[in-house]
Amino acid sequence: MYVALDLNKLYALRYGADTGTFLQWLAGEAHGRGSWNGAEYRPHLQVHDSWVLLGLVPLVALFPFAQTLLIVQVIAIAAAAPMLCAFARACGATPRGASIVGIAYLLSPSAQGIAYGNFLENVFVPLFGAFGALAVLRRNLIATLLAAQLLLGLKEDQALFMLWFGAACAMWWDRRIGIALAALAFLNGVAFVVAEWLAGARPSQPGYALQVDEPLLKLAFFAALLAPFAFAPLLLRWRLLLAVPLVAELTFNRPWAYSIARIGTHWTAPLFAATALGAAYAVAKYPRTATPMLACAILCALTINDTALKIGRWPYVVDRAAYANAVALRGAAQDVVVPRPSEGAYVVAAANPHVLLAKYRPDESGYCPAYDRDARAFFASLGIGPWPQGTTLCGGVPVKP
Repeated sequence: MYVALDLNKLYALRYGADTGTFLQWLAGEAHGRGSWNGAEYRPHLQVHDSWVLLGLVPLVALFPFAQTLLIVQVIAIAAAAPMLCAFARACGATPRGASIVGIAYLLSPSAQGIAYGNFLENVFVPLFGAFGALAVLRRNLIATLLAAQLLLGLKEDQALFMLWFGAACAMWWDRRIGIALAALAFLNGVAFVVAEWLAGARPSQPGYALQVDEPLLKLAFFAALLAPFAFAPLLLRWRLLLAVPLVAELTFNRPWAYSIARIGTHWTAPLFAATALGAAYAVAKYPRTATPMLACAILCALTINDTALKIGRWPYVVDRAAYANAVALRGAAQDVVVPRPSEGAYVVAAANPHVLLAKYRPDESGYCPAYDRDARAFFASLGIGPWPQGTTLCGGVPVKP
């Protein structure tokens, strides 16, 4: 279902620049151009420690399209569900309880929001995190270190989280595994800092301060994060302290390009994965939470979800002419610059290294307008019925030579 929804969003030119960033980076690597891309105007591996994604280079070389990354994204989010069920079973949950945890994870606004958003590194965090938690529970050192290294190769903040969890593991679960995790995280963190220093670069990150901006919005985020799991993770009591660094990253950030503590953003993926794992443990220890968890997950999917599955939402309206213009950019033989308001066109054509995205200007923002709230517009885009009055479509993709 989300493959179809993501493709609808892509054809409507509604994806932001990040998906194009990764497509251009990986396509560039496939042709020996490195990780430089025309959205960040520098190598992406100087922006984030995301070298694990180089594993996608052969796939992008075969299928150099944004569709490839969107399908991978949906599969990655979905694949975490059976791994989460396996973790719940290993904790002692019944087959029914473990299945409900997996269903609640898939129905949660967080999973659906990430699957419906831009392709970014953290789409793999729930899968690798659940794999790592299961390996630690089974005291499998090799599998634990493999999962940890995969996480550490997604984004640099994973090193801080892994140091914390490694120390906790060493104190309360398995000393050998915990020390190994902490050592691996330390080595990865130092390596990234040295690499950034040698390149004269710094990663992209929001600033932080000991004050909470927009506290009510952040409280609403935490409530929406826990609600699909019927707030069962709160039953972990003192064990909730293990989530302190994950919560702190989302709580103490300074104002940035957008609110990172918002359901569906990639910044929330680590805390979302931890929440799902906490729910799995809670269902194993408190089996009666399973039924209300299923009910809450269904209710949240229909009401607080921010995709087309929410009551009252519709798929995006596709302007076929605008999409055709964006596809035509894939064949550009010289550099063209796509304005920021049309960044969805950059995403479609980003496999072409000649397609660049205009540098950000405060007076030029927003997306190509399309009517996506009215059911009549959606059906009209399919050739069924007339367009509602007042509908505005993209009409074309302006480019600058």
